Amino acid sequence: MHYIIYIDKVWLMDFVTGTYLLFLVKQTYGLQCSPVRMILSSAVSASVFVLLLLLPGMGMVFKVLFQAVFVNLFLLKAAFSFRTKEMVVKSYICMSSYALFMGGLVCCLTVYLPGGLRGMTCGKVIALSTAATGLASWYLHIRNRGRDRRKLYTVKLDFYGETLHCRGFADSGNSLYEPYGRRPVSILERRAAEKLVERVPQEKRYLVPFHSIGKKSGLLEAVELPEMEVEEQGQRKVFRKVVVAFSDEELSHKGNYQVILHPDFVLDYN
Repeated sequence: MHYIIYIDKVWLMDFVTGTYLLFLVKQTYGLQCSPVRMILSSAVSASVFVLLLLLPGMGMVFKVLFQAVFVNLFLLKAAFSFRTKEMVVKSYICMSSYALFMGGLVCCLTVYLPGGLRGMTCGKVIALSTAATGLASWYLHIRNRGRDRRKLYTVKLDFYGETLHCRGFADSGNSLYEPYGRRPVSILERRAAEKLVERVPQEKRYLVPFHSIGKKSGLLEAVELPEMEVEEQGQRKVFRKVVVAFSDEELSHKGNYQVILHPDFVLDYN
């Protein structure tokens, strides 16, 4: 069987759908990725897919499966900086689900278009993919608007006699534990603590190792605090001897929260 491949159209469709899928994954999990990085990642992924199609000696089914597994993983890795492997798996499953939704919707709608599948053009595919992405994005916006409210908590951190008041966000992707006692670790913006860190005794300071995709290993500066209080909708819970790691980066672009809570601290609330 022979195929006639229009490289420019294949590249354009893969580039557009790849960008849309990254956008939906970003919106689903609140991942950080600049538009330029997202576009460049999609462009490289589309180029790899086109080169793969042009390679001789491999069946079309194998090429499509290779693209779905390995090229899509490369796309995610290039676009986002993941803290944990668990988040990579979730994002990959999420992106694959959106791809199936988008492809299924396009196939269903072609029945009502002139010419059916035979009359399907690159422009129609992109237009239908845009409509599917818009529909999914609208749903995510409605869902996240309510979910963000439920996941925001009032947090009080005891810095050895002085209390830091801040807002916390429950992130299910935060699976960080300190290696000494396997205690869950929350992440706090360093600038939110300001000079309060100086109050922490030296023996209560740690270096917590972490693993992330794209970086083999790293160390986060962390401290043990006597107490942390988490409040949500009138419910308060106090935790003793908690471990908090510091992030030099801004956790929320809009400043909605300053600490990412480990899910172990808010599991009973959700």
